[in-house]
Amino acid sequence: MTAQEQPAKVSAAEVYRGFLDAVNRQDLVAAETFIDVARYRENCVGFTRGFVAWDEAKESVQTVWKGIPDLHVDLHEVMADEDVALARGTVSGTASGRLYGAPATKRGYQASFFDYVRLSDGLIVERIQQADILGQMRQLYGKGLGVVGLAAMFLRQ
Repeated sequence: MTAQEQPAKVSAAEVYRGFLDAVNRQDLVAAETFIDVARYRENCVGFTRGFVAWDEAKESVQTVWKGIPDLHVDLHEVMADEDVALARGTVSGTASGRLYGAPATKRGYQASFFDYVRLSDGLIVERIQQADILGQMRQLYGKGLGVVGLAAMFLRQ
């Protein structure tokens, strides 16, 4: 096979951006095309109980979408090599539904967001993401009730 016949290698940044674009559209079928379902593991700090497989990750984000249906991540920077992408951005949304038992407040929020993804054979196999959950809860529920909202997340079953 010549160089012209070989498919162009897609960068980790492009794979990650494609995945996140699909998640922002709430299209988990499209998001799944960017991951290795059999090997995928995710730790969405504060939202999953440590590392979970793709099915549990989908359940987690669907639960969040019920409470924050307009959840959206804006990327400010993505740094990547062949197999790893690191991203910094802002996650935002409005609490128009119950979030892990905490009531809907109809308040919006913006919080810092960091993401790490590792690829193997051009697909995401590992993701660790962290958002400023305390900042999010304080904006959604106020100073005192932010602690209640945070407790609801950590004490959920």
